[in-house]
Amino acid sequence: MTSDLGSRALTVGATAADPGNAVTIWNAIRAWFLAKGLPIEYALFSSYNALCGALLRGEIDIAWNAPMAHAQSLLVSGGSCRTLAMRDTDQDVATVIIARADTGIEHPEDLRGRRLALGIPTSTELRLIPVHQLRQVGLDLETDCILVHLEPREYPGGARWVDDFMIFDAVLDGTADAGAIFQPWLAPLLANAGPRADEVRVVWRSAPFCHCAFTARPGLPVDVGDRFVEVLVSMDPANPEIAAMMRLEHLERWLPADEKGWQPVMEAIKAAGLKGATFN
Repeated sequence: MTSDLGSRALTVGATAADPGNAVTIWNAIRAWFLAKGLPIEYALFSSYNALCGALLRGEIDIAWNAPMAHAQSLLVSGGSCRTLAMRDTDQDVATVIIARADTGIEHPEDLRGRRLALGIPTSTELRLIPVHQLRQVGLDLETDCILVHLEPREYPGGARWVDDFMIFDAVLDGTADAGAIFQPWLAPLLANAGPRADEVRVVWRSAPFCHCAFTARPGLPVDVGDRFVEVLVSMDPANPEIAAMMRLEHLERWLPADEKGWQPVMEAIKAAGLKGATFN
């Protein structure tokens, strides 16, 4: 394998978004790669802004990115960053809008003038995607609806988010008539609601998009990126050496990926005027 790395290990960066498990996850990944003959070192960052800054400056070789961070890296680098891989659970996901059954909301057009709960303005799946895609068909969620204010919750690292749990509860308790939910979270939210699950219905589903991704820095040799993907996708969840890591990362298998799945995210970012503004 020819590369500009010389004899040094690949440096892979990630955020410590799950501080209780981050070291367990990355120690297992590092050990797997070492055993396969591709040594890596990992670096944990406090935010995606810091992580992607390091990636774009070439201080790390590969970043494990959330959808906003990955799409922004592709946009800001002019396409010189490369999409490498994703989890099986990142492929063709969607955002849904749910509404309480007693509101009479059955279609997106019924949302006009109604109380709607969305994520913060930079939330990929809970705001940017639904706002952009529905605006394309003539419904502006930010002006045609009454946006319900939900106080953001503080997460590890100081980030503040309005999350799916908060939006779901706001719909269920009547604070909002409808709200945006990341579809993979809908089933567990409904299960937790018990008998009250019948009180909500899905009234809109976005076009599919892809979620988290491994992003290669500008200039990372193609053969190095390809070898990284080859080792990554060789992980078997039945192998006890990496089974716990894969469970903690919520996947059954890793998949090769290209930028096509992030086109809807990039379009939503550009439409919101956020290109390069934030990676978080």
